[in-house]
Amino acid sequence: MSATIPIPFAIGETVWHAGYGSTETFDECPECAGTKTLTLIQGNGERVSLACACCSSGYDPSRGYVKRSVSARTPHPVTLGSISLRGAEITYFEGEYPSGTCLNPQDLFRDQAECQKRCDALNPDADAQEHNRLIANMMDKRGKMAWSVHYWGRKVKDLERNLKAARARLGLCKERKESTQ
Repeated sequence: MSATIPIPFAIGETVWHAGYGSTETFDECPECAGTKTLTLIQGNGERVSLACACCSSGYDPSRGYVKRSVSARTPHPVTLGSISLRGAEITYFEGEYPSGTCLNPQDLFRDQAECQKRCDALNPDADAQEHNRLIANMMDKRGKMAWSVHYWGRKVKDLERNLKAARARLGLCKERKESTQ
């Protein structure tokens, strides 16, 4: 018994690929509205101003905008150079050897119009993933900002308490010194 696997495209054939692509847009930060600062109101009503973490990147200061990647898949002609088979899974490559960009058969078409339909179907999904990534990033940074305000507020209170105790001890030392003279 022999099994056959249909290979949809021939090596050397030029086909249309729903190619990857994106453009970057710079949108006003939804958290600080471009002001680069936020005011956090603590449970006791105290207001704390801090740099917006949602529009900063790494250790850079707040920028007032967020970078967003907009998916822009478009049809690109490719000439198939090699093929890889793993079980019933087929993968094409542009080069002669199986290396470089993997071209999946579901993203390859003989007709440019069909390829454009596939691109149009894939772009909204990629944009939704980018939107979800931005929301998750914003929520994570909100938590970090709130934690930071709590942490440093506590540090200030601890240092003030330690300073008060140190001043009291210094006062006792001065009193002892004056009483011994």
